[in-house]
Amino acid sequence: MHRPLLVRAAFAAATASTALPGLAQYQGIVSLPPVGPGDSRLLVGGATMIRPAYLGSDDHVLTVVPYVDYAHRNGFYASVTSGVGWSFVNGPATQVGVRLIPRFGRDQDNSSDLRGMGNIRPGVEGSVYWTQAVAPGWTVGLNLRGGDKGAEFDAGARRDWQWGAATRLSVTGFMTAADGRSQQVWHGVDAQQSLASGLPAFAPSAGLRNLQLAATVNHFFAGRWVAIGGLGLGSLVGDAADSPLTRQRTHLGGFIAIGYQAF
Repeated sequence: MHRPLLVRAAFAAATASTALPGLAQYQGIVSLPPVGPGDSRLLVGGATMIRPAYLGSDDHVLTVVPYVDYAHRNGFYASVTSGVGWSFVNGPATQVGVRLIPRFGRDQDNSSDLRGMGNIRPGVEGSVYWTQAVAPGWTVGLNLRGGDKGAEFDAGARRDWQWGAATRLSVTGFMTAADGRSQQVWHGVDAQQSLASGLPAFAPSAGLRNLQLAATVNHFFAGRWVAIGGLGLGSLVGDAADSPLTRQRTHLGGFIAIGYQAF
């Protein structure tokens, strides 16, 4: 069993869960897809996470989710959190790839602050990403993704520490910029929503939207089992922070997950 590779895979899935409104919403640099080729693997398990009802909310929701992650040595992968994709450059230091990512929606029933705003339907985003190991333990990455809810760009870096064969700590910092369409969908209030919700109309511009810092610990035990825990701290900036929907600019979330390596 190639534990370092699997730990990186577990981290990739786990980081997306921390303090974010959708399990796979910020996959890309956010997850920094595992660097380097390795044996095929299948990891199955489940996770419990606490997160804001939406970015900018001061309400939190507790969610239990399944986790399934498959990756082939040729760069193909399919995961509940990472979507379906292919790293067509899949070297020990560099990855370049494309994928389709599930984009979770927003339910106005999740928070009283969303009443009258209507629901945002879930959908699928396309993503193009690049990651590069730049020094021992350091990886940087870029990710461009988009769909019918607009386009977003992520950029950041990850630092890994390996403690023996069984335990790994990863810390990721990144920033996300969004185009005007994405800003309006998630943080804007149009005329109809203003009438229904009582909130003032608000049309945010494209620009930097949020900053995020996440820490994840992975620990193998009893052979093929892995326990994953993490915390994420983020902050809305720019027009998203000034939105009438924003009740709290700083958001915190966390998760605990258990997984099993089937092969």
